[in-house]
Amino acid sequence: MVYTSIYMRVESMVTFFKLSISALFLLLLISCGSAPIDDGKPVIYVPVTAEDTSTLVYVPTLKVNGKGQRIPYQADVNPYLKRQGSVRSDSVESFIQAKRAFKASDFEGAKTILIGLTDSDKKLSGPWVMLGDIEVEKNNLDVAEQYFSKAILINKNNINAYLRLANVKRMQGDFSKAKSTYADVLSLWKDFPEAHLNLGVLYDVYLNDNVKAQKHIEAYQFLTGGENDEVAQWLLEVQSRTGLPTELNIEKQDLPSKPVS
Repeated sequence: MVYTSIYMRVESMVTFFKLSISALFLLLLISCGSAPIDDGKPVIYVPVTAEDTSTLVYVPTLKVNGKGQRIPYQADVNPYLKRQGSVRSDSVESFIQAKRAFKASDFEGAKTILIGLTDSDKKLSGPWVMLGDIEVEKNNLDVAEQYFSKAILINKNNINAYLRLANVKRMQGDFSKAKSTYADVLSLWKDFPEAHLNLGVLYDVYLNDNVKAQKHIEAYQFLTGGENDEVAQWLLEVQSRTGLPTELNIEKQDLPSKPVS
C-alpha cells in the first residue's frame, strides 16, 4: 500500500532526528546547573501531563488583525538553546570521540567514553542521551528509559531526552505515557517540530485518531516550512481519510525565524 511505504519512510526519519554539527554542542552538552543525580538509584521519568489532556492545545494557531490580515506567526524559541554554562574542553573532546564511535556502530567504545564522561562531568545531560541511544540500538529499552530519564533529571529543558523517552514508551507499547511525554516536551517548547511529527505517528498508526494525527503533522509542516516531501504525502493521505481541510497556511507562512529542529 502507498500509505505503508510513506509511513515506513517517515517512521525511520522521526525515530531519532538528526542534529546538525553546528548545533551539536548547544543541544547535547549544555547543563542547567541541576544537582548531580544519584547513580545508585534507578531513575524513571513520570510524565507531568495527565493522560486525558488534549495535545491539540500545542498546535499553532493563526491570528488576524482588525483588517482581517494574517499576523505573522511568532514561533517560540527552543529553551534548550538558552546556554547556561560553559562546557570543559576535555568534555567536548570526549563527546566528539563518543559520537564518532557511535556513528561507526562501535557502541561499546562509545559507551566506555560516555560512562567516563558522566563520572568526570556530572552536570552534563547529553552523554546520558547518547547512552540511551546506544541501548535503543541494542533493543534494551528499559535501560534506555532510565538513561533518558537521567538526562531529564539533570536538565529539565533537554527536549531531545523527552522526545527519545517518548519514542521508547511508544516502542514499549505504552502509548498513554508516550503521548503524555510528548505533551510534556511541548509544554516546554510548543513549537518543537519533531514532537508534533512524532505525535502524528502515534495518533495515526497506534491510536487510530486521524484528526489529531492530521493536526500534528500539519503543525510539523507549518513549523518547518513544508520542506519535507514525504511528510507532505503523508499529510495528504491522512487528510483523505479525515476529509478536513488544512488550517495552517503551510506553503505561504512567513516565520520570522525558523525553529531549530
